[in-house]
Parts: sequence; structure tokens; C-alpha cells
Amino acid sequence: MRGPKGDQRLLRDYNRGLVVNLLRTDGPLSRADLARRTGLAPSALTQRIRDLIDEGLVTEAGKKEASTGRPPTLVSFNPDYASAIGVKIEGTLLRAARVNLAGEVRARYEEEFAPSPEPSKIISLVEKAAERLNAERILGVGISISGFVDTINGIDIYSPILGWENVDLVEPLEDRLDLPVHLENDVNALTLAERWHGAGVDYRNFVCMTVGEGVGAGVVVDGSLYRGAFGGAGEVGHMMIDPTGPKCRCGENGCLEVFASDQYLRREATRLAYADIDRMEQAARAGDAQAIDVFEKMGYYLGIGAKNLVNLLNPQAIVLGGERMEASDLFSPAFEAEVRGHSFAEAAKDLEIVPALLGEDGFLIGAATIVAAEFFRLPTERTLG
Repeated sequence: MRGPKGDQRLLRDYNRGLVVNLLRTDGPLSRADLARRTGLAPSALTQRIRDLIDEGLVTEAGKKEASTGRPPTLVSFNPDYASAIGVKIEGTLLRAARVNLAGEVRARYEEEFAPSPEPSKIISLVEKAAERLNAERILGVGISISGFVDTINGIDIYSPILGWENVDLVEPLEDRLDLPVHLENDVNALTLAERWHGAGVDYRNFVCMTVGEGVGAGVVVDGSLYRGAFGGAGEVGHMMIDPTGPKCRCGENGCLEVFASDQYLRREATRLAYADIDRMEQAARAGDAQAIDVFEKMGYYLGIGAKNLVNLLNPQAIVLGGERMEASDLFSPAFEAEVRGHSFAEAAKDLEIVPALLGEDGFLIGAATIVAAEFFRLPTERTLG
């Protein structure tokens, strides 16, 4: 006996999602492979694939080599079926990109703004970016932003870099854009990008640490991003290193950020009479002992933070990224020495330390990836029941 029409539609959507997501992650695949891995009957699978080809979401992608008999035709996911817009809100710069479903940037936009902006200013800039990057099929907009983010309600709870507290970004933007909008912590967005398209693809358990204006960490456990109970996991930059240390912009003293971020580098550049961080970096590369010492201390303190994460989480790898990676040759040796020399031996024995592969684009790609993941999310088992 047939079930209610709503149940049939839900099952059809679920089966469609199984096929699409398998092709997204593991394709191209033959129809036989798809049938075996999804458990769908050949007739149902054939109809789903025919519908997806007509829709343009999948394509036939040549033949698979076979030792005997006729080579089967492969089916492939079409990454240019649609795009998402990824946005990163920095201290004085908004960057945005149109990104296809394979994490490839197709177009870019950026605009500067004054420090400590009013939220209405940023909302207008995101709207402007979405208009400039508009294309035929946009799935939505993903926004990556620093600080403590409520991803469920779309609220930036606390961003020291922007000077914001409890700012609602999602609801006003969805009203203006008539598109789904998703908000995420910027380091989590980068972590997701590296998980699906970069240095993290080979790891089920890793930590993505970033160093730049702040210090952050995204945590992947068993292949999934760990956000914590309220979305605040990974604020490693506010791990206390020295309670008698300089005051952090979060209000506490001695946070990791005051010893291992651009805050620290600017403070040291001023103390040692370098014009700015860039000049201090140039001096270090030229052999200036004072400048070299600054970057080595930065690596040492960053390593203390990473060592604590290694001892706590026992990851397979640390993926190191962020804006200040351009100076990684100056601080990475001290960073790695601290991590490997002072983590528990078993935790550090097989630990890999690798650079992020996507650079600054990773924040944009990750924000767009969140939109795509929501679009392709399967119906829940509870709904099916």
C-alpha cells in the first residue's frame, strides 16, 4: 500500500539528496556504484539521475575503465549548477566572493570602512556586495565574522575587533536580500573550507589555528565542526597565558592574543622604534636580532596555546593559517618546537603540522560552503519517522 503523498515526496527528496551528496563528496561514480552505496533500487536510481540531469545538477562524465564488458558511464556532480556568496567582515574591510559548489572563487568584491562601524553600515555593504556578485542561481549568503557568534539566531554576540555586542545581522539581511543568510565565526568558516577543499581533507580530527589580528581555532571532531554548546568553542586567543600580562581588548589580562597576534607585533614594533609590523618583518629577514627575537617569542607563545589544544584534543593535525602566515618562516620554527617539545609524547608523536592551503580566500570559501551545506542537507531521520 502506498503511503501518504507527503511521505512519498519526503522519501523522494531524501533519496535525491543521498545521490547528490555522494556525488559531491566521492564522485564521479557509475550508476552501479551509486546503487550499491545508496541501497536504492536500480529503477528508482535511474529516475533520480534522469531528473538530476534534466535539472542540471549532475552530468554524465565519460566512461569508467573496465577489465571486461562494456565500460559503465560515470555520473558527476556539476559544481557550477549554483553559487553562494561568502563574506568576511574584518576590522576595517569587507571582502566578498561568489563561490561555486566546488569551493572555487568566480568573482570578488571588497570595500573598506571606518573602525568600529555601526551595524547598519555593514548591513548596507553586505547588501551592496550581494548585488555586485549576483548571478543566475545564488543559494544564499554566508558571513564570517570574528568573535562569539550565535549561529542559530544569526547574532554576533561579541566581537572585540568590531566593538559589537548582540548585533542581529541575519534577519535584516534576509529581509533586504530575499535570500537565506548564515552567520559563522570566521575561524570556523576557514576550518570548514580547509576541511572540504584544503589542508584538512585527509583528517577526521584536526585543529585549524589562525594568527593575525587575533588568534582563533576551529575544531573538527570525527569529520564535523565542533561549535560547543552555544557556538563559542575555539576561542583559544582568550586562553589565559599570564594573569599578570598586558590587558587584552576582551577585558582580561594575559590572553594568548596579547602575546601571539598582530596586537603583540604592533606593541613590539612601537617599543623597538620600527615604523610598523612590515618594517619589523623586513628587519628580521635582514638579520636584525631584536626583530628576530620578537617573532620567535610570538611563535613560542602561539605554541603554548597549540600545545594545550594538543594535550586536550589529541588531533591528527594542526592546520595553521591566517593573515600573518606571510611571516610564518619567522615564527613557525619556535611554534613547532614548543608544540612537539612540550606536548604529551603520545599526543605529539604522530601529530602533523601543516599550513592552510586556501589563504585569505578560505574565509570566503568557508562562508559560502556553509550555505551550500544547508542547501544540500538531508531531511532529518526524525522527520522521516
